Amino acid sequence: MSLTTASAPKTEAGQEARPLLVSQSLDIPSSISNDTIVRHDCLLHIRGDLLGSLTIERGAKVIVEGTIEGKIINRGGSLVVNNRGIAACARLDGPPDAEACGVLRINLSAVAANWDLLTQRSQAECGAVVKGNAYGCGIEPVVGTLLRVGCKTFFVSNIPEARRVRSVSPDAAIYVFDGFYSGIAPVFAEVDARPVIYSAAELAEWEIFVAGQQWPGGYALHVDTGAARRGISLQDAAALAPRIRSSNHGLKLLLSRLDSPGTSSEAQRDRQITGLRELRRLLDGVPASLATSSGIFSSPKAHLDLVRAGSAVYGINPTPGSTNPMRPVLELRAHILEVKTLAKGETLAGQFGFTARRPTQLALVSAGRADGFPLPISAKDQKLQVIVGNRRCPVIGRPSLDLVAIDVTDLPERSMARRGGMATLIGEGISVDDLAAATQQTGREVIACLGGRFHRVYHAN
Repeated sequence: MSLTTASAPKTEAGQEARPLLVSQSLDIPSSISNDTIVRHDCLLHIRGDLLGSLTIERGAKVIVEGTIEGKIINRGGSLVVNNRGIAACARLDGPPDAEACGVLRINLSAVAANWDLLTQRSQAECGAVVKGNAYGCGIEPVVGTLLRVGCKTFFVSNIPEARRVRSVSPDAAIYVFDGFYSGIAPVFAEVDARPVIYSAAELAEWEIFVAGQQWPGGYALHVDTGAARRGISLQDAAALAPRIRSSNHGLKLLLSRLDSPGTSSEAQRDRQITGLRELRRLLDGVPASLATSSGIFSSPKAHLDLVRAGSAVYGINPTPGSTNPMRPVLELRAHILEVKTLAKGETLAGQFGFTARRPTQLALVSAGRADGFPLPISAKDQKLQVIVGNRRCPVIGRPSLDLVAIDVTDLPERSMARRGGMATLIGEGISVDDLAAATQQTGREVIACLGGRFHRVYHAN
């Protein structure tokens, strides 16, 4: 069944909107406001919201990427609503497309689908980690998307990020990882955010504030269950249990981090789980959270009461060494500014550190270290690659602040790399995890560093 792409129907000002009669398969790239009738055996794909009523005749199929506002009459067809309102979060950000060094596309539907998968795999509530500006993806659109699919708890780095989450969600529980340092208590009350407390000294100051202000907002206590992590020890936390139970300072969550399978034994992780469970019992069942993205997949026993979905929400593989179960979220493309040829022995000036060993054709691409593009392990290994003309091409030398040099000599046609064309830095054929492996970083480090000079497109499809 082939689809015809059509623009959304329009109505002259002052005229009543006529029903849209779909008698052939259509793909409409925006929202439509008309009442819509989809005839027998036709496919209608709406990449936005359907604001009018919808009638689906026998054998027809309708896919809506946003929401349906009006009445639905189904006479034997099928309806798929993919995004539950996610299209409302779609937006543009950053400099205009024509002025930007490149285009960063962030798929909010994939963010929602990834959170859904993590929720399905967990045996507890699934909260979302949106620290570091949602790992560089943008707090407001990401939080707006996750709210629409049911997320109620968010973790941020600091108070400014907590304010941004609160501006999107008046009711969510917000935990602040940076802790509770002196003099900041009134700000937590103002934002209605919960500090993560790491020491007895922080806890004592929190108790003084709560006793004086009678603020019921609550906090999380971070417990060190692993090897040399931040937080109060299990033994000290257990000793504090009678004091915490007898006071009214609002412990809402016990927090720790499960060691990854690559850094500890299964026996050690079992001790972490057992220790936090026992502390939870001593504290009369205060909810506990231990597992992050990788633990959701590897350690069901560690799910406890709340899991924290972090980098996997943004498409990073939570199961290293296995196929990535998450949908890719990011696509990054940058402009090819110049294509030039070096003779054998010629060098590329600046910080590229490259000498041609053969006649070499280079494409200079408009993204660099100032944009967060990662550095290769060495200037010679050529493991860091990008896509030009649907082919992988190696990055040569070291990127400068504003440019990446790509060796396009081996492309089958020179026209595949041309001034005014685009190179794919992240996208189909080159994943975030590929860049991370080539530069000995983590995927979350790669995406969190992507800068603000890109034109950003938040979309839902």
